[in-house]
Amino acid sequence: MSTPTPATGSTTIEALVRQVSLVPDGHRSFDTSLEHATRFHRLSRACLEQLVELGLPHSSNAEGLLFDRYDLRNAALALDVRSPQRSTYEAMAAALRVGGAETAARRTVIVRAYCPARDRCAGCTFVLDPAVTSAPQVVAARRPEASRFEVDIQLEPAAAPTALTPEQRRLVDEAAGLRFHLLPPGLTTDLGFLRETGLADCTLAVRHLVSRGGELGTPVRAATGLCLSRPFANRHHWLELRDAEGRWWPADPFFLRTLVGWGLLDDDWPAHRSPAGAYWRVDVGLDVPFLRHLGATAGASAPERLGPAYFLVQ
Repeated sequence: MSTPTPATGSTTIEALVRQVSLVPDGHRSFDTSLEHATRFHRLSRACLEQLVELGLPHSSNAEGLLFDRYDLRNAALALDVRSPQRSTYEAMAAALRVGGAETAARRTVIVRAYCPARDRCAGCTFVLDPAVTSAPQVVAARRPEASRFEVDIQLEPAAAPTALTPEQRRLVDEAAGLRFHLLPPGLTTDLGFLRETGLADCTLAVRHLVSRGGELGTPVRAATGLCLSRPFANRHHWLELRDAEGRWWPADPFFLRTLVGWGLLDDDWPAHRSPAGAYWRVDVGLDVPFLRHLGATAGASAPERLGPAYFLVQ
């Protein structure tokens, strides 16, 4: 996997700026202040000034410099900064290591919903997609509060085939050639952007690899659900490949090689290793939320909007 080497030397920073600059400016929102960038993304003022000097896209207002949040997240990851984004992927890597044990595991996933407009919303209704509670791994589901759902799941380990077909091997090898880059929503469906730049997040990589599987003549499909990292689970997308007996098994070569490149998984972690014990598949589309939020503002009905939620794992 060709990912930026964790370092702080000028060559790496220059490479980072070149990579970030591949994202068209039309997909940027310069809404993050210098103060927030240093406090939340943990990028020092000196580092940000150097990035700006080298050409990092930015804007400014009367208060000072403004940055795009995706650019900052990618910078923190590439420079191995102890940022919230880095912590997220460390937790996902830990879940993969725990899930790699060849034993069944029982987990409770808590979906904690909240209103994004608490100060203006006069009434909220939260609706969990039926696919969440009807997934095959679910053994019990509860709703102790209007904004809290609890789902008990039983995960069974699933080993990948001992030998991949030539087409599957080629697909795994091609996944390793992509570079991880967190993308704004407008680019997560743009296969042309991936072909032109070689950059992808997990959503775009899955779409690309499903398309390539069709071209190579090997059965492959997209899967979505949660990586059962602790304490917070993360929405994630991966592949499913079919073995000689017609059974589907999960594979995530793009993300596994990315984690190896960041030093979060061991170098000998196989790219085709099954993440079954760490991932919970839910049968919804890649862009379909698990939970919908219907709210009403004071005195007037508001259009349906997608309500955010935290996913906690016990």
